[in-house]
Amino acid sequence: MMNFDHIFRRFILTQTFVRGWGHPSHLQDIFFFRQGKIGVRDECLKLVPAESVQENTVEIIKQETKGNRLYINGRFRSPLADYLPHMVPPEVATAHFQLVLPRDYRFGVDSLPIGICYAGTGDHGFTRRRVLTAIPLINQYRIGTILLENPYYGLRKPISQSRSSLFYVTDLYVMGKALVLETILLLHWCQKMKLSPAILHGYSLGGHMASIAFTNWHGPLSLLSCASWSSSSTVFCDGVLSRTIPWPLLKQQFYENKAYQTFYEYLRTRRSSREDSNLVVADPVKDMMRLLMDEFTSLHNYSRPVESNIANALFIACMNDGYVLRDGIPHMNDIWPGCHVRYIPRGHISAFLLNQSGFHHAVAEMLQRQQPNVKLKRNPIISSPISVTTSSNS
Repeated sequence: MMNFDHIFRRFILTQTFVRGWGHPSHLQDIFFFRQGKIGVRDECLKLVPAESVQENTVEIIKQETKGNRLYINGRFRSPLADYLPHMVPPEVATAHFQLVLPRDYRFGVDSLPIGICYAGTGDHGFTRRRVLTAIPLINQYRIGTILLENPYYGLRKPISQSRSSLFYVTDLYVMGKALVLETILLLHWCQKMKLSPAILHGYSLGGHMASIAFTNWHGPLSLLSCASWSSSSTVFCDGVLSRTIPWPLLKQQFYENKAYQTFYEYLRTRRSSREDSNLVVADPVKDMMRLLMDEFTSLHNYSRPVESNIANALFIACMNDGYVLRDGIPHMNDIWPGCHVRYIPRGHISAFLLNQSGFHHAVAEMLQRQQPNVKLKRNPIISSPISVTTSSNS
């Protein structure tokens, strides 16, 4: 199945980071913002206080009914645009989402379990997640869904950007930090609109974004992270996606601008202080990418989730994943002891195509773990039909 992941990627022509690292000062700005704000839950919550979010904070721009469903399209200003305005393009500054609810639900009156579903790599717009996730969750369990558009995707894609080809490495980090703050805003809004209990969920990139956002909420919350792991460093340095990166361009920029080399040495010093290691580096450019990805995406560098929420968190890993490699990075049970980890004997692509019903069940299960008396159309037993294995972190 891992071979299928490699074969599938050959038919996808999109490259990423096509213009390189991003301005050195931008790298430093978002690094210290992650370190001092996004990576510390109490500080992060101060960026989007509950009192700043009112019903009219979110602008409803369209409502329609189809069959047994109500669709509500909304938008709001991304909080990150107020904190790092020089790094957030105008298109990214406005967050867009689609809310999918049962048609007979009385919006703002009745309570309803809700999920925020994050997009995977290349998933522009709402259609794919609406068809594969939101509609089945309503039909099978009566769970509503907020489909949040990724920054740099769909309605938030800069005009000059081609498909999913992010211009800079820094764009990925802007995407992640924006989604964290947007999630906090949406969770505050959901509380006001009686949309609860809540779960964050997604596949691949979407699963990892859900995991990072999960660390920064102070109240009850559940998580389902599919086909993602504790860090994305191996995704971009060793997995299938590493082939989409223009390494010669990154190397050229690295050696032509001493600011990148200086920042790299700073990152190496941080690593040595943590690991007490004098690692011999064969390729400084790839090592810088690995250090950056660990700094920005490793769950170790974010607050540990609220203790009572860890039992509501489930990671579903693909045993034959060619995209998300787990070797060389911490096991989730080492980072968040007490979280649930399950394995399915599939690759990254085949699991997405063949395991959707199991993922739906897992969403309902994690909501039920958080709130045992949650009203669902079907009440799943606290056990998933997804096959479970005791496989080690390999």
